[in-house]
Amino acid sequence: MHMNKHARHANWLKLGFLTGLLVLLGGCSQIPTKVESQIDYAKYSQQVEPLASELGEKEEYQFALDLVRLELNRQRYERAEFLLKKLRKAESQDIRLYRLLGKVYEAQQKNELALIAWQEAAKLPDKTLDDESELARLSLVEGQYADAEKLYQQWLKRPEMNIQVSALNNLGFSALLQKNYLEAQGYFEDALQKDPLNTKALNNLKLVKTLVN
Repeated sequence: MHMNKHARHANWLKLGFLTGLLVLLGGCSQIPTKVESQIDYAKYSQQVEPLASELGEKEEYQFALDLVRLELNRQRYERAEFLLKKLRKAESQDIRLYRLLGKVYEAQQKNELALIAWQEAAKLPDKTLDDESELARLSLVEGQYADAEKLYQQWLKRPEMNIQVSALNNLGFSALLQKNYLEAQGYFEDALQKDPLNTKALNNLKLVKTLVN
């Protein structure tokens, strides 16, 4: 007999949480405890209310995400990665998973995988400007300048001046990394035309001028 989708989902989540909890417990120190020699089993047999109510699927999933963030904060990156891979089998369209995967992979200096994670995040409909920014940044780190510049060019079409200035600064930085100094200078000057007090553009322009002259 085949299990329905919800049953498979719930079973997988329970397995994942048990694994996560074992991981956390495995990292704790062993503390000796005093064991009672006599236990009043009759008292426990009369217990009516459950010690803890069961979590629903949404609560279990959120609990798993919290475990991932805890492992990430504790710099237990392999454990966080393991849990995220399990979660992705259940909710492959959850952008939060790819954001966390990007951070986990980059923390392990697996920049190629981090870039793929941000690429997947950018494909989802609820992506944000911050997601695009992380994708572009990792593209520059991996030397994929054309991909980063494509995103920055799209930012230039947005109405917000601060985003346009950020795009020009980043385009200039990309050109600088490729040793296209005159092109970089032009981008920084364009950024200053929009925002004459932009310190990042000012500093970048000073830097590139020393390289051109």
